[in-house]
Amino acid sequence: MFNRTLPSFNLRRANSLILGLSLTALLSACDSGPSQEQIVAAAQTLTPKDPALSETYERTCKNCHTLADTGAPLTGDQHEWAQRLEKGKETLVNNVIYGFGGMPPFGLCMECGAEEFEALVDFMAQQK
Repeated sequence: MFNRTLPSFNLRRANSLILGLSLTALLSACDSGPSQEQIVAAAQTLTPKDPALSETYERTCKNCHTLADTGAPLTGDQHEWAQRLEKGKETLVNNVIYGFGGMPPFGLCMECGAEEFEALVDFMAQQK
């Protein structure tokens, strides 16, 4: 006859482990944020409240910052803008003025100044 000792099994501990894993899975699924399609749809509907800023945005920024395929951070995509804002707003404004990556100098707004660019960045990043 075999005298085999089985490892001890704690049902309460196993249930706690299963519950913890289940909650982690559920919370991670809920915290995934909006889909890319939802971000694009929102970007295409946002417009600045200030009429002059809105006109500038519609004529220049909107051409790239509402289309996912351009690689530009989408208007209202706070996750993408937060990564850029970590570099500082001054850096972002300089990137607009001098061009950066696929963005042309002045973001195609030759008459805009640093204050307007900062206001446009604030709007697109949904900072104000």
